[in-house]
Amino acid sequence: MNKPVAKAINMRKSAFLLLFIAPLLFSSCRKEMEKPSWDTDILAPLITASMNINNILPDSILQANADSSLKIVFNNELYKIDIDTLFNIGDTTIHNGYALPIGTSLSPGQVIPFPSSTSTTYALPGIELKKIIIKSGYVTFKVKSKIREVTTFTYGIPCATLAGVPFLKPITVPARVGSTPGVYNQTFDLSGYVIDLTGPSGTQINTIYTSLTGQVSASATDTVWVAPADSLVIDNTFFDIVPFYAKGYFGNNIYNVGPSESAFTLFDRIVDGTLQLEDVDFNFKIENPIGMDARLYVNNISSINTRTATTINLTNSMIGTPININRAAESGGIIYPTYANFPLNTTNSNIKPMIENLPNKFGYSMQIITNPLGNISGSNDFIYSDRLLKASLDMEIPLSFVANNLTLADTLDLNISQTDGTQNIHDGTITLFANNGFPFDAQLQLYLLNESNVVTDSIFGYANTIVEAPINASLRVIGKKLTKITIPISESKMNLLYDTKKVVMKVKFNTSAQPQYIKIYSEYSIDVKLVGDFNYTVHLQ
Repeated sequence: MNKPVAKAINMRKSAFLLLFIAPLLFSSCRKEMEKPSWDTDILAPLITASMNINNILPDSILQANADSSLKIVFNNELYKIDIDTLFNIGDTTIHNGYALPIGTSLSPGQVIPFPSSTSTTYALPGIELKKIIIKSGYVTFKVKSKIREVTTFTYGIPCATLAGVPFLKPITVPARVGSTPGVYNQTFDLSGYVIDLTGPSGTQINTIYTSLTGQVSASATDTVWVAPADSLVIDNTFFDIVPFYAKGYFGNNIYNVGPSESAFTLFDRIVDGTLQLEDVDFNFKIENPIGMDARLYVNNISSINTRTATTINLTNSMIGTPININRAAESGGIIYPTYANFPLNTTNSNIKPMIENLPNKFGYSMQIITNPLGNISGSNDFIYSDRLLKASLDMEIPLSFVANNLTLADTLDLNISQTDGTQNIHDGTITLFANNGFPFDAQLQLYLLNESNVVTDSIFGYANTIVEAPINASLRVIGKKLTKITIPISESKMNLLYDTKKVVMKVKFNTSAQPQYIKIYSEYSIDVKLVGDFNYTVHLQ
């Protein structure tokens, strides 16, 4: 699920860093002066920004309805079948040793008598492949020759073609020197080659074969007399073969999937509180771009919240029921997948409490039976490595909810140097002006962490609340509400900040008009201004 969803407020990191790094702006303007110094007060705006819902959730998962209310549209992939699930083409070596006829004389240019082709059949239980296209892979051709002259060969893989041209390589093998055989060893890249696996007769399966013709080099200076020890040893090793495409019969096999888990990141930053949703609309979808029929049994789908150690299993009629998946079609290089869809809503399942569980994982357990009716395609099953059968959850979640102490947390880096003049700040205050256009209040706290990620202090020494915006009888915001929060920064706390490298920011939300559901609209926003009032010592050097 290759795949990131919920982001905490994008602006918060820059706002918080500016809140403490902004004093550096004063030191960067310092001029080289003489040594006298004095204290002064500096009042300065640190940041002004406006945030909407896109700063909380990414644009890619938000959609607006006709009334401008928002919903989350998201896909979470549970499982996919790849080529390795169905079969694996392992490394294989075609080994041949040829003892030349004793007492034979071989003249320069004379053909060496040995079989012109050899083959090997891959052991793929239940799988009958007729053709593959290689995405990546190699063949190593090695010859050890005890012939006392240079020999030349034409090495081929007649069943392998690239742009219609068969694989064919001219090879020169050194002569034996004393008791040391001449050796040729070369690896060739097979990426992009089309391999016909029906063998020399065209009636086999899973079979690859090679061809070889050879002769004593025409430039040899003498006739070679074959002695009893003279021989040729030839190895063809095919390795790291990864198909891009395969065709044949993929067998009637059973694959048990799981129990396993898939990450779900939508609620990653929620660390406490509850969220009640007005509605959810899910769809369990199976997409099959493979030219192969299948039957699927979904044994379990579960919502897992590891923070609260709570697991909720899906209740729906599809659990344990056979799901027949039709094969995809292919025409003119275009694939036409098939789909199976199973709606999950509040009337036919418990999907709503599953999502209100705020899961960070989905668990699943399935069984897949390939070609349940046998080889009805006449060995014309097909698969592409980048088009895989997958099961996923498509979801639409209207942003209409009740939030009770819903707490988001994020850890941020903080780096305030004492070498650039910030040590001249004794104390002061930072004032937050928040003009809130959202129908929920928010409490903010920032915790300072030491190098061991242990909390050493907090920024706020008291409860604070950004007040919710006013709403009308239709529970829609009719204006913004201004809140002013003052943050005192003592000299001791400033010194602690110098030693702090990370902070944890926590924001706690509560929606208006509880227990009624509150919708979020695209025009909602909050305007934020930070103003610093610092006691600063100016040193003249």
